[in-house]
Amino acid sequence: MKTANEEQIGILCKGDQPVFTAVASQLRKSGYTVRFFEPRSELSPSHIDDLALLVNKQVFPFNLSALRYARQTGTPLWNNLVATMALSSRLIGLRALEAVGFRTPRLSFEKPEFEYVAKPYYIWHGDPELNGEGDFYQQLIHTKPVDYKYYAVNDGTRVQTAAKLVTSKLYGPKQFLTHVRPRLTLTRRLRRLVNRLDLRGVGVDLVKDNEDRYWAVDVNLAAGYRDSGLEPSLCESINMALSNR
Repeated sequence: MKTANEEQIGILCKGDQPVFTAVASQLRKSGYTVRFFEPRSELSPSHIDDLALLVNKQVFPFNLSALRYARQTGTPLWNNLVATMALSSRLIGLRALEAVGFRTPRLSFEKPEFEYVAKPYYIWHGDPELNGEGDFYQQLIHTKPVDYKYYAVNDGTRVQTAAKLVTSKLYGPKQFLTHVRPRLTLTRRLRRLVNRLDLRGVGVDLVKDNEDRYWAVDVNLAAGYRDSGLEPSLCESINMALSNR
């Protein structure tokens, strides 16, 4: 087995992403070599063969063959391949959220009469749009124009969670507002999702209606974890993935 000084960790993520830049810095201090791969570029087998672990933070369709190659040749992935492929579909993601107890808005494949959010089938085909054109349509939950971002990271010992409040991208650029105390019922469902799908990290977007009910509207394996404070947990999670090979 290689020592830490000989092992290279690949991160499928833009090299200036602030959270994973901080994580990479900490991993380098531990003796690892860390290389960022542009998520919109194709990975070759030679790239994969040089890695002790690939942190598949963000994935596009042309990366899937490289991820399959990694699985076949024994290079471990941070988030497992089956979940990565399944949750790339927004419809499957919503069904997965329902299966662990989250409340989700009703869907239609034709434009409904009520206000809606238009969404493409796959996460890499664009952002949701208010009352626009999409592959399917999700009922708009009437609430303040903010989202609750819940994050979970499995560090090998426990599933760490965090939550924050941001402005909704449906109404303009997303901006961080404040940290919020995670609700116990929501974190239980989030941990259930992590455990059932054997995830290392995931984000879930929620909105709260006027009756104080939370609705899960999206699940994201490409979460950025900004302003979450989960950098130490991400480092521990990556270290644990390396030690479990």
